[in-house]
Amino acid sequence: MIKIYRKKLNDLQVKKIKKTEKGSWISVVEPSEKETRLLAKSLNLDFTIFEDGLDENEIPRIEKDKTGNFYMIMRFPIKDDSNDIITRPILVVITRDNIVTLCKVKNNITDNFITRRSDFCTTHKTNFLLKIILEIFGSYDLYLSRILKDIKSKKIKISNLENKDILFLVQEEETLNNFVSSLFPAINILEKILSGRYITIYEKDKDIMEDLVMDSNQTLELSKAGSKSIKNIREAYSAILTNELNKVIKILTVVTIFLTIPTIVSSIFGMNVSLPLEESPLAFLFIIIIIALLSVLFFTIIKKKRWI
Repeated sequence: MIKIYRKKLNDLQVKKIKKTEKGSWISVVEPSEKETRLLAKSLNLDFTIFEDGLDENEIPRIEKDKTGNFYMIMRFPIKDDSNDIITRPILVVITRDNIVTLCKVKNNITDNFITRRSDFCTTHKTNFLLKIILEIFGSYDLYLSRILKDIKSKKIKISNLENKDILFLVQEEETLNNFVSSLFPAINILEKILSGRYITIYEKDKDIMEDLVMDSNQTLELSKAGSKSIKNIREAYSAILTNELNKVIKILTVVTIFLTIPTIVSSIFGMNVSLPLEESPLAFLFIIIIIALLSVLFFTIIKKKRWI
C-alpha cells in the first residue's frame, strides 16, 4: 500500500495527497512486488536496496547511490502474532525532492506521524529523517522499560520462580539480545550521519543528532544490563535450587542412617545363633537402650560436624 503525504512548516496537520510533489513523504507499507518495482522505477531508485528493506533479517546500514539518493535501513521493535517482541527493518530513502519510507509490516513508527506527531514537516527532509530515528529509538525505550520492570519483579521473587517464569525470562533475554544486535549497528549509522558525509546536517539538527547518539548508547547499555540481570537471575535460581537439593539430600541421608541403626541392631539380635541376653527377660529393654544410645551418639556427631 502506497500513500503520499505532505506537511509544510506552518501546516497544523499532515495532508494526504494524490500525486507526488516536491517535499512530499511517500509511505509504503505491506507493498506488493509490483508496487515496489513501479515506485523504484518512477523515482529512479535502486530496487535491490528496496528488496533488502523488505528482508526480515536485514541488518541496519546506510548507502548512497550514484544519483545521490540516500538509503537508511534501521530495525525497530514490534510484537508479532504470538505477542513476542521482535525487530523488523524499515527503509528510509531521501531523494532530491522527497522522502520515502518502506516497511513490510504495519507499524507504529510511520503511523505515529499520521495520527499523533505534529512536530515535523515533510519539506525538511533531514529533520524528518531525525524524527523517524527518534521514533524508532523511542519504541526501543518503551519496550525496554517494560522488560526491565518485568525483570525486577522476577528478581524480587527469585526464590519462588516457577517454570513459566524461567521460560518468560529466557524469552526476554532473547529479546534483549535482539535489541543489542540491532542497536549496535544503528549507533554506527547515527555517527556516520553526524559526520555529514552522507547527508547534509544543519547546525540546528546537530544537537538532536548528538543527543540521539548519547541516548542510543544509553539504550544499548540498558539492554546489555537487562540481559546480564536475567543471566544473574538464572544463575542465582540454579544455585538456590542446588542448595535446596543438597539440604534435602542431607536430611534424607540423616533419616536413612537413623532408620538403619535400629535395623542393624535388631538384625543382629534376630540371628539364629547364641547371643548375649537371649535368656534375660529384659533383653528387649536392653536392645531398645542400645538403639537409643547409638542414635544419640550419631545425632551428637552430626550436630558437632554441622551436617544438618
